[in-house]
Amino acid sequence: MSFISRLRDRIKSDPRLGRILHGGASSFLQRGAALLISLVSLPLTVRYLGPQRYGIWITISSMVVMLSVMDLGIANSLTNMISRAYALGLTALAVWPHVNWGSLFKVTDPGLSRQISLCVAIAVTFFLVSLPLNLVNRVLSGYQQTQITNYFNLLSSFLGLAAIVVVVRLHGSLVMLMLVYSATLLTGTIFLNAWVNLWDRPWLLPKPSAVDRTVIRGLLGSGMGFFLLQIAGLIVFNSDNLVISHYLGAADVVPYSVTWKLAGYAAVLQTAIFPSLWPAYAEAYEKGDYAWVRKAFWTGVRVGMGTVSVAIVGLLLVGRPVIRLYLGPAAVPSQILLVAICGWTLMSTGMDLQACFLAAINRVRLQGALSVVAAVLNLWLSIVLVKRIGSLGVVLGTIISYVVTLVVPQTIIVWRGLYHPPKRDVPAIEVGVEVQHGV
Repeated sequence: MSFISRLRDRIKSDPRLGRILHGGASSFLQRGAALLISLVSLPLTVRYLGPQRYGIWITISSMVVMLSVMDLGIANSLTNMISRAYALGLTALAVWPHVNWGSLFKVTDPGLSRQISLCVAIAVTFFLVSLPLNLVNRVLSGYQQTQITNYFNLLSSFLGLAAIVVVVRLHGSLVMLMLVYSATLLTGTIFLNAWVNLWDRPWLLPKPSAVDRTVIRGLLGSGMGFFLLQIAGLIVFNSDNLVISHYLGAADVVPYSVTWKLAGYAAVLQTAIFPSLWPAYAEAYEKGDYAWVRKAFWTGVRVGMGTVSVAIVGLLLVGRPVIRLYLGPAAVPSQILLVAICGWTLMSTGMDLQACFLAAINRVRLQGALSVVAAVLNLWLSIVLVKRIGSLGVVLGTIISYVVTLVVPQTIIVWRGLYHPPKRDVPAIEVGVEVQHGV
């Protein structure tokens, strides 16, 4: 029997596996296309903007991308958390005119400082607009239909590349680039909401009459953990560029961010499967199918760590000469910085595999609290070390903070979840099917 035939038979006997493979394949397609688009747009933006303006662009735009996929726990605690998130965003807009953004990025040119200020305003506005629109992604994830989200994200990726090309051809400003790029990220999400709410599942269109306070109270119990995790992620993955820019200058962000981005490509297969694996874990765990969960988890660990390790070795061997040829000498990292970022990538791969499982079984409160502690420690260490050893200190601060506060406790929680699950006398209601309470 051929491999395809065996796989087809396996999918027939295990529909959950079929949904994972379908969602994972579409996610891999979307992320692979995004990777290729990034490989095209990276030299365009680096060479067009120059080291300083590119450092500013990547610092703010990376935050825009991060915000575009965040819901700050809202999907798990809709009413209260959306009010808090909007209050946070409106506070940021109120504070914005009174902050010297040029000083934050170590810029003395008044014209460039003004552009930075406008770019930050665009990022905050983008966050407020995208906040409610991103909830549809979680709804589809609950139905194990992440492939739909992936196809619309693919549309946004191509539109983003087109936006960059148009701005470069028109010799547009940094502000124009930020505005057009942010708008294209919203386009796919707007189309996705329209398709789901007006065509595919019109009964999901939000209605005030459908609000149930009992359900809201239940959601609030798990929402805070996700809120803390996403805030910690926002600090960890977006403070690095800002710390480097403020203490060393925006030009020093270029080799750091380029290396970080290339190392992140190593995990494209792993991150592609997460959106489909999460609801599959949740369904199997809720039904008491713990043997399947353990098998799926350790298979994911072997595949994820194996593929990332191979890619990291390749980056260590040829990364610096490839970057020099591809982007120029200003983007080339030191060898020790390359090694440190590759080490962090391996470490974060293992932690992400664990985090996906914990999120699926809703054991994120302690993880969320520890992640906030790690984020604060990371920020403090990054500031202290960047003054002494440059940008290398920023990634070392991240590694040290996570080793000290999160690695061991999170591993223990995962082990207990896998091998000491709750006992269930009666199978739970199946989730991930076409029922409204399954969302």
